Amino acid sequence: MTERVCGSTPFDTDEFYRESCDAGYVKIADMARNIAWTAPTRWGDLQITVNLSKPEKDPLAIVQAAKSSGDSGGFVDPATGVVRPCSLCVTDDDVACGYARPIAIGGEKWGMWYSPYGYYNEHCIAMSWEHRPMHIDGTAFSCLFDFVDLFPHYFIGSNADLPLVGGSILAHDHFQGGRHAFPMDVAVVDERFTLAGYPSLTAGFLRWPLSVIRLSGVDRHELIDAACSVHDAWKGYDDEDAGIVAQSDGVRHNTITPIVRTRDGVYEMDLALRCNVTSEEHPLGVFHPHADLHHIKKENIGLIEVMGLAILPPRLKGELSRVADALVAHWPYEALAADALCASHAAWAFDVASRHPKLDEGNVHAIVRAEVGDVFARVLEDAGVFKWDASGIAARRRFLSALSDSL
Repeated sequence: MTERVCGSTPFDTDEFYRESCDAGYVKIADMARNIAWTAPTRWGDLQITVNLSKPEKDPLAIVQAAKSSGDSGGFVDPATGVVRPCSLCVTDDDVACGYARPIAIGGEKWGMWYSPYGYYNEHCIAMSWEHRPMHIDGTAFSCLFDFVDLFPHYFIGSNADLPLVGGSILAHDHFQGGRHAFPMDVAVVDERFTLAGYPSLTAGFLRWPLSVIRLSGVDRHELIDAACSVHDAWKGYDDEDAGIVAQSDGVRHNTITPIVRTRDGVYEMDLALRCNVTSEEHPLGVFHPHADLHHIKKENIGLIEVMGLAILPPRLKGELSRVADALVAHWPYEALAADALCASHAAWAFDVASRHPKLDEGNVHAIVRAEVGDVFARVLEDAGVFKWDASGIAARRRFLSALSDSL
């Protein structure tokens, strides 16, 4: 790989994480309450969590929050009590108390800390020292590579920079990383292609429910340039037959979710193609979980879930337990629909019962968990811009043709 260019000195992340846990900045006890399991699906083993410390957020509320700079706020960090303009603004006080450490990426000062309620192992967040909106561009790509040059044992990625397909905080430039193996990490390349002008790279679409291009190589500069080419081509790409609309009324809809890691001394860069166009049928997004799945997942599909780790709302702990009891008791649809905890799941639960006639107390929880995994797989399929039927594969190849023409 090419040499590190950011000029920052890496530190011992094992030590920093241990100190963050010992100081109570990482809420180990709260995280231990979360419910987690692995669900086999057609896309491999997906990771499912019911996160008991994370409130469920409405996608439209996230859109409104993205319009605010956060400067009028007075966010009190629950981990440290420090008051900051927004939840991701980092200060010298954070460094002084050991909550954050400064790093240099992209030729700028950034801060890094560990998420108080980490969704996976050593879940870290890198925040720009300057309060500014998230953006996906060549500068952001360069920062991602700087980060993995500093910490090659971590992955790093960014949520998309548009509402509905982005994360829950778009007002502050930041990335998320950590030491975790995600299901998408082991996804195989389904279709390889070449990128003219980038001879040392390998490229291909992953066999994954979302539409993800994987670039691999040892030259970070070539990878950044290639990612910019893909991003530029995608930002302006329309395909009416596939429902992809690049912009409407001057508002851009296409962007990407980028992830960078190293594997055996080689950089891997995954680019998930995203589109936040809406319709009357799908007001939260054509490529968003559709309404029949909202009983399990209604929130944005961000970076972590793109990679195959479901962050499901805490309400499901009680609701799924009640559904399991109702299934064992063979409740009819009317009873499911009339129960406060089962109502949103009634159609799904009734279907689960019809497909599992031998369901009983001994197997009900395993069946419910497997069925939730199948719902999450469908959530990710809904978020994919190119579906895996014949028409979707044809649409994917139309984009590849347009990408080739743009190089």
